Amino acid sequence: MKLRPILAALAAFAALTPTAWAQTADDLNTLEQQLDASKSLQQQIAAEREAIVQEQAALSQKLIALAEKIQSREAAILAAEERLQELDAEQLKIHTGLAARREEISRLLAGLQRIERNPPPPLVVEPTDVLSALRSAMMFGTIVPELRQEAAALSAQLARLETLQAQTLSERESLKDHVTRLLSSRREMTDLQARKKSLLADTNERLKAEKQRARELAAKAKDMKQLLATLEEERLKAEAAEKARAEAEAKTAAEVKAKAEAQARIDAAKKLQPRMAFADIKASLQYPAQGQILKVYGANDGFGGTTRGIFVATRADAQVITPTDGHVEFAGPFRSYGQLLILNTGGGYHVLLAGLGEITAEQGQFLRAGEPVGIMGKSAAPGTLTGDQLQDGRPVLYIEFRKNGEAIDSSPWWIGGFAQARG
Repeated sequence: MKLRPILAALAAFAALTPTAWAQTADDLNTLEQQLDASKSLQQQIAAEREAIVQEQAALSQKLIALAEKIQSREAAILAAEERLQELDAEQLKIHTGLAARREEISRLLAGLQRIERNPPPPLVVEPTDVLSALRSAMMFGTIVPELRQEAAALSAQLARLETLQAQTLSERESLKDHVTRLLSSRREMTDLQARKKSLLADTNERLKAEKQRARELAAKAKDMKQLLATLEEERLKAEAAEKARAEAEAKTAAEVKAKAEAQARIDAAKKLQPRMAFADIKASLQYPAQGQILKVYGANDGFGGTTRGIFVATRADAQVITPTDGHVEFAGPFRSYGQLLILNTGGGYHVLLAGLGEITAEQGQFLRAGEPVGIMGKSAAPGTLTGDQLQDGRPVLYIEFRKNGEAIDSSPWWIGGFAQARG
């Protein structure tokens, strides 16, 4: 069954004249060019789509800011409406009070008018009518203060009413302004939302249409490729025999070259290995930074346990070096230990340096003893502090040696054992 497609292709190929064959090859070449062009166009559309997605993200931020502005306007409108309600209520109260006192106010005004027309006679005008003058003065002295008090109260209410009317007018203008701005912001939001929804519509349709066109072109190209595949296979067989002969001649030279390259790789690997086994370099390592040793391996850590490494207090921005050869397996921040450097020194040994402020070595890099790997920070990382050093304030470099993953005492490796870290 598998031979049928091949036989059919051979039959079709045999029926082709050289001219027809050339035309078929040209057609296939044209289709492939069209496919390449379609692929480029799809990539261009995809890039446009990505730009549109970014624009959508920007529009989203604008919509968020605009929504916040709208809510602020709505809050201002609510506050203005509440103030208007309070002003209207107070005006209504004053109007109601004035209406209830309409008759009393009328009498008050009439009394004031009568007093104005008939003031009490002064004694110097009518000295003969002393009794009448006294009576009038007594009545005037009783009535006038009461009328004056009533008039003052009425005047205050009318002044308050006038003030309330002015405030109400101002608040209504403010409310009108807020509403106008709110409507403007909502129209802007509607426009932005519509733009955001429509941004990808056209691009998605273009990309969809171009992908469909590419599928149709690929189907045509597949038929032509199947037709030409058989002839290409025969040509390749002939070329394979010639290639085999050439490869046989070149095999010896290739083997020599491969051996040379292998030896070069071995030599390069040797160059990137520690010069001595880590177990054999005891009593020869310099401390990574200058400073004061606060705690050594196995000491009380101040938290009810024992230390697993060495704690060295340094000055701020102190230079840190690698104490030995090794490959950098990790370089970067780690939990509360600040910047952490893990050095693979071979033979199952690792050296950990924690508490750095900045690491200049890179993961995967091979370092020689004494190479700079970073600097300390301005203060100690929390993970490098012991219980009795919490208030020290100085940066602390934590040094830990491990063998097959377990912490070990590093004192045998240092020059001078636990002397001050001055080298």
